[in-house]
Amino acid sequence: MERSKKLFIVNDLKSFFDGIWELSRQVEDRLRNETGELLGEGRFVARDQGLDYNEEGMLTLGAHRGATHQAYRYDFPVPGRATVHFTDGRFFHDLNLADGIWTCKHRCGEDDYGGEFRALGANAWRVVWCVKGPRKDLLLDSLYRRRA
Repeated sequence: MERSKKLFIVNDLKSFFDGIWELSRQVEDRLRNETGELLGEGRFVARDQGLDYNEEGMLTLGAHRGATHQAYRYDFPVPGRATVHFTDGRFFHDLNLADGIWTCKHRCGEDDYGGEFRALGANAWRVVWCVKGPRKDLLLDSLYRRRA
């Protein structure tokens, strides 16, 4: 991922994420030599002291075309930090955009997930996940733009 010269600082992560985001994800499956795209939306909705994230979209990858769904729970122990969990409560990763950028790792079975989050402005952010494992070699590059 290229390095931008200017980063957007996020001091209140919950307020930054809250709302509806247009999602455009570029998908590269290096094992199958296929590329594709997911178009949809990510929706952050208030829950107690946190936010529930729900993502819906349409994925086109090679000959496959189908609906997708993903969900996470974001909790905010302090305004600038989040802990992200799967909906069953398992921990996924920490998140802190006080410097405008955050990297994280997650191990899921035999697969390693490496993520880089960037705040691009008050109404845009990007996350790139590299997923490697015995049966996976993926690059998932997601751009989020706040829906007006």
